[in-house]
Amino acid sequence: MNYQQPYPQQFQPPYQRLPVANGAGPGNGYTNGNGMFPRSSSMVSSPSIVVGAEEIRQRYRKLQPHDALDNEKDYKTIVHTVELPKLAVILKSKFSSDGKCREGPCGLKEEQAAAFAEEFGKNQISPPRKENKWLKLLRQLFCGIFNILLWVCVVAEVLLIIIFSGSNSKAAAQVANSSGSAVELEEEASDEQEADYVTPIILSAVIIMAALLQWYAEQKAEDQMEAMQKLQQSSLVPAVRRDSAGRRMEVEIDPVDLVPGDVIFIEAGSRIPADVRILHCTEGMEVDNSALTGESMPEPRVTKTEKLTCAPTEARNLAYFGTTVLKGNATCVVHAIGDSTFLGKIAQGIKSSRVKSTLEIQIEHFVTIIACVACIVGGLSLLANIFSPVRRTPAMILQNSATALFAQVPEGLLPTVTISLMIASGQMVKREVLVRKIDAVETLGCVSVFCSDKTGTLTKGEMTVQDLAVPRRPGPGGIAAEGLEVVVREPGGLFPKATEQLSLLGSCGILNNGANVRYDDDGEEKYVGSPTEVAIFRAGAEVCDGFEGVKNKPESQRLFEIPFNAENKWMLTVHGRPGASTAVAIIKGAPDRVLKFCSVQSDPAALAKIEACMQELMAQARRVLCIARRELPSVPAKFEGSGPDDCNFPLKAFEFVGLYGIEDPPKEGVDEAVLKAQAAGVRVVMVTGDHPETARAIAKRINILDDEGDVEQASEFTVITGAQLESKVPKGDNFTDDEDDDLVDWWTQAVTDARVFARVSPIHKQVIVQAYQKYGFDGVGDICAMTGD
Repeated sequence: MNYQQPYPQQFQPPYQRLPVANGAGPGNGYTNGNGMFPRSSSMVSSPSIVVGAEEIRQRYRKLQPHDALDNEKDYKTIVHTVELPKLAVILKSKFSSDGKCREGPCGLKEEQAAAFAEEFGKNQISPPRKENKWLKLLRQLFCGIFNILLWVCVVAEVLLIIIFSGSNSKAAAQVANSSGSAVELEEEASDEQEADYVTPIILSAVIIMAALLQWYAEQKAEDQMEAMQKLQQSSLVPAVRRDSAGRRMEVEIDPVDLVPGDVIFIEAGSRIPADVRILHCTEGMEVDNSALTGESMPEPRVTKTEKLTCAPTEARNLAYFGTTVLKGNATCVVHAIGDSTFLGKIAQGIKSSRVKSTLEIQIEHFVTIIACVACIVGGLSLLANIFSPVRRTPAMILQNSATALFAQVPEGLLPTVTISLMIASGQMVKREVLVRKIDAVETLGCVSVFCSDKTGTLTKGEMTVQDLAVPRRPGPGGIAAEGLEVVVREPGGLFPKATEQLSLLGSCGILNNGANVRYDDDGEEKYVGSPTEVAIFRAGAEVCDGFEGVKNKPESQRLFEIPFNAENKWMLTVHGRPGASTAVAIIKGAPDRVLKFCSVQSDPAALAKIEACMQELMAQARRVLCIARRELPSVPAKFEGSGPDDCNFPLKAFEFVGLYGIEDPPKEGVDEAVLKAQAAGVRVVMVTGDHPETARAIAKRINILDDEGDVEQASEFTVITGAQLESKVPKGDNFTDDEDDDLVDWWTQAVTDARVFARVSPIHKQVIVQAYQKYGFDGVGDICAMTGD
C-alpha cells in the first residue's frame, strides 16, 4: 500500500511565499521585491512551466498555518500535524505504508524533483552579501573620515604645488624692490617649494600602506574562515527517488540539491541536511537540538502526528537542519530547505546592517575636533601673515596658512592605529580566535556587558555524571534506616575509590547501556551513543576501573532487551550465560517509573529517603535516573515482551541499586574568568534556551549569581524567561524612541538587574542585545558582546 490518493479539497490554509537561493532576482538573487520565488528566463518564456511553478506554490501553501504572512520572519508550519497520506499528496511524493521506504517505489519522481529544484532553488542559507575584495581595498583606501581628511591634505598640497610653483620666485623679486630682502624671500620660497614636494608623497604612502596592511589582515582572516567552512561540508545523503517509469532509484544526493518531498535516510552521527518530517524511526531515537534551543539534554523523536495546538518547535516528529542524530536511525521526508528552514529563519532574523565600531566613533569624534582646531590655526595663521610687518604675496600667505593648517593633522595616527590593531589581532590568533575586522579588537576592550550562551560555551557541552547515590545498607529496611550515600565527583574529575555498592551501580550502568566504544586510528577510545548513555557508561568505567572487566564476563552477555521509548521511559536488559538456568534483569530510567518495579515501593520510609535524595539532586539542576536489578531464578526458552503486561518473565520486586545525578558541568576556569570580568567592570549575563532552574544552578556555580540571593526588588528580573519576553519585543526590527513607556521602564530595569535569560529563542537573543545597546549604562547604551550560538 502506498500513500497516493486524490487531493483533499478541504485542506486549504494560506501559505507563506518562501524565498529561495537559486541565484535569480535582484541584489543577491534570493527573492524578488514581492517575496515570491524568483523565476528563471526559461520559466518566464514557457507558459507550461509557469503554470507548473504556480501549482507547486499552491500545493506548498497547504503546509502553512492560516495566520502565516508573506515574508514571515517566524518559523511557521503545520507539517507536523498533517497525516502522512495528505502529506504525500501535497509534496507529490510517495511513502510506503510502514514509513520505512526501504522497499518498492518511494520518494519523488526525477522530473518532479527537477521542477522543485527550479522552483525552490538550492538547499543553502542565503549568505550575507560579500563585498568584492578589490572594492573593499578601494573603500579602505578612500573611505573613512580620517582617510578622507588625509586625502584632502594630499590634494590640497598638490593643488598648491600646481598653482603656486614657480610664482614665488617672481613674487619675491617684486617684493624685494620695496623691502630690500630679496635673498631672504627667495630662500623662504625655495624651502617651502622643496617641502611641498615631499609632503604629499609621504602622506599618500602612509595612507596606502595603512590601508594595505588592514586589507591584508582582514582578507587573510576571511580566507581562513572560508577554508574552515569548506572542511565542515556535509557528506552525501542517502535517498530514494523514482524514475520516469515509477521504478525505485536509490541515490546519494548532495545536501544542497535536496528539495521538498525527497525521502532520505539518516542514522546516528548524521547531521540533518534539511528540515524533515519523520516517517519512521527506531525506538528511543534522540537528536541534539542544543544549537537551536540551548537544551543540553537530547530530545526524543517519534513518528506520531502531532495535534494542531502543538508548536513546530515542540513537535517530536520533526527534525531540523543543522542538528545531529545522537541515537537511532530514521526515514524522513524533506519539507523545508534553505532560508525556509528553522535555522534559515534565524539567520534571516539576525541579518542587519553593520554598526560602527567604537573605534570608528572615537576617530570620527577626534577628526571633528582636529578639523576644528586646524581651521582655527589656519585662520589665525592667515591673519598673522596678512598683518605681518614682512610683506608677502597672496600666494605665499595662502601657502603659509595651508602649511599651518596641515601641521595640525596627525599623519602618523593612521599607521600607528593599524599596526597596533594588527599586533592585537595576531595575539588573538595565538588564543585560537580569528578577527575578521581588526577594529573589533578595540571594541572588545570597550565591552561593558558580556552575554554568553550556556551549553558548550560556559559548560562543556557534554553530559557528565556528577553524583552517584547508593544505599548505605542494601534492602528496603537498610534504606529506611540509614538512607542513601551521595558520592560526588572529586575536583580532579574522578570518583573516589569504589565501595561494593558503587561497583554494583557502575557495573549495572555499563551492562544496561546503549553506548558503544570505538577506537580511532591512534588507538584512543571514542564513545558513541546518546550523551546520557555515554555519561553513565563513563561513570561506570571509572568506578569499576574500566569497562572490559564487566562486559567481557561470560555471564554479562545480553540475552534480551527492551529499548527506551517515550512512553515507558525506561530501558531493560537481561544478562546471563546462553543456555544457563538463571539470569539478571537490569532496568534503568525515570525514577518514578523504575521505582514502581522495585521492592522499596512497599516500604514508605525507604521510598521517602530515596525521594528526598532525588529532590536534593534535582535542586542542583541534575537530571536524575534510577537503576535497579533482579535475579531471575528461571529463564524462559525465549524472552518475549515489550512491557509489564506482556513480558514472559517477572517485572517486579527489583532491588534498588542507586541513582545517577547527571548534568552538563561548567568548563574549568569559567568561574574565575567571570570574576575577572566582573572585576574589570564587565557584567556577565547568561542567555540560554535551557530550563530556568538549570540555568540558575549553573549561574550560581560560575559566579554569575550570588548564592546568598539578590536584592529583593530585583528578584523578579534576576532570571527572566522567554515567556516574559514575548510581550516585550520592539514594534520594529529594533528599539526606537517611540516605544511605550511601560516597555521602556521594563527593559531599563531588566538590563540593570537581569543576570540570566532562560528558555529564550535565538530571535529573543537579538532583542536582548538590542535592549542593552539602547537602554543600558543609564540610558547611554552598553557596548554588548555576544558569544555562543
